[in-house]
Amino acid sequence: MEGRVFYLIFEMADCDVRVQMDATKRFDTLWCMRAIKDVTHGLHQIHKEMIAHQDTKPSNVLAYGDRGFKIADFGRSSRRGQAIHHDVMTIAGDKSYAPPELLYGFAHPDFVPRRIGCDLYMLGNLAGFLFSGTNITASLLSALDPQHHPRVWGGTYQEVLPYLQNAFTKVLEDLAPSIDELVRDDVLRLISDQCNPDISRRGHSKMVGHPTQYSLERHLSHLDLAARKLEVRLRVARAKAA
Repeated sequence: MEGRVFYLIFEMADCDVRVQMDATKRFDTLWCMRAIKDVTHGLHQIHKEMIAHQDTKPSNVLAYGDRGFKIADFGRSSRRGQAIHHDVMTIAGDKSYAPPELLYGFAHPDFVPRRIGCDLYMLGNLAGFLFSGTNITASLLSALDPQHHPRVWGGTYQEVLPYLQNAFTKVLEDLAPSIDELVRDDVLRLISDQCNPDISRRGHSKMVGHPTQYSLERHLSHLDLAARKLEVRLRVARAKAA
């Protein structure tokens, strides 16, 4: 890096997702669906090159009005086979959005489950924020008995995993009513698949154990279809109201 600085230049955005959500104080379902679809598309593109973002959070998603959304800030990204200084960190990105295994100090030795799996979790966490204002990580820790909290737990991650799974089930149950029923099933499926505390089961639920388990291709297709259906339903509803 001596004498050289690597950077990406983005077009000027209207704002980031966090600022937009704070400004409106409301959750526009179609806007949120477009945002999560575009972020999924962006992650899918870099994952095909074996690049993990590792810091996908509301403030790192840029909004461009009708032109869509883009993921920014690749300062904590990693690429398989290329060492970078923050690779030694257990948590490369924002701790408050990190997957639970990293909070307990468990780092999978394989790049895909550890790095790509982190991206999948953060994608599901972003969906929770967009559609309900919920941080999945914070909710998960709040649902745990204090003795199982990462600051207290002295055992292995595998030993605490059953307690995390029970807490995750509760988080999903509490989350459901706050998500617009028009997209509730689609959003809960995404969060359930991508935020699973068991890293070996994270990814598309129908592809667990397959080479494409951590691929976002199926979820991207599903979200694209869900967004199109939502647009049609809202258009019809507006026409009837008029």
